[in-house]
Amino acid sequence: MVNVIRLVFTIVFGFLWWWTLNFVGPSLMFLVILGSILTLCVCCCKGDDPHGEWNFDRYMACLRRCGPALLTLIVGLFLLGILVLWFITGVFPAPDLLKIAVAAIGSVIFIRAICCAYQA
Repeated sequence: MVNVIRLVFTIVFGFLWWWTLNFVGPSLMFLVILGSILTLCVCCCKGDDPHGEWNFDRYMACLRRCGPALLTLIVGLFLLGILVLWFITGVFPAPDLLKIAVAAIGSVIFIRAICCAYQA
């Protein structure tokens, strides 16, 4: 049963990560990939199963454990996205702020949700 829960979380949040990647488009693809990689670095995902069975309380505790670090990462990625698009186009990327926010938030949150499924 533990592996089924993990599989479901991987499929659901993996699909949401893929949607995020497609929603933001090629100009912000780097931000989604960078955010995903840095999420693993900021809050290490061990992938071990020390408890034997999956527990929702441990899952939520895992999500909360790295909250401040992940929030800092999200803000940093958001600002990076603004700076990169501003540098490339020479104009403040006001029309793309929603896409930048989705890339910064989605890439971090969805990867963390998958990692915690394997730690809970």
